[in-house]
Amino acid sequence: MSHHFLTGISRGMYNNNSIILNKDCFGERYITKINEFAAMVTSDWKKHLVLEAAITYQLYYMWSDKCVIDSTINDVYKFCWNNGCTASSFWENSQLNFLYMTRAMIDAAIVWFEGVPENKQTE
Repeated sequence: MSHHFLTGISRGMYNNNSIILNKDCFGERYITKINEFAAMVTSDWKKHLVLEAAITYQLYYMWSDKCVIDSTINDVYKFCWNNGCTASSFWENSQLNFLYMTRAMIDAAIVWFEGVPENKQTE
């Protein structure tokens, strides 16, 4: 979900539907590492300090090198620096586009609900 969420942010930021994130950005390997980290922390966090530090570094590497979030955030700051973004401009833009955002969320909910197989629903 995180991979697809970040893909959507990148595509929306640059208005380009052909952007594809690196497959290692929250890929299978890193999801396994996150689950291992969660198991270590919940069982006995003092016993696994070195492994926890290693996984933390690997997750930092994934976040900074594979997901390129920092370059997207940098582009937002450049845009705001050049165009003078303020909190009031974000608020005014949100008010103007409220109906469009609501329609997009309703469309996404409809697509998600229609994609759920019937035998998976519980009542």
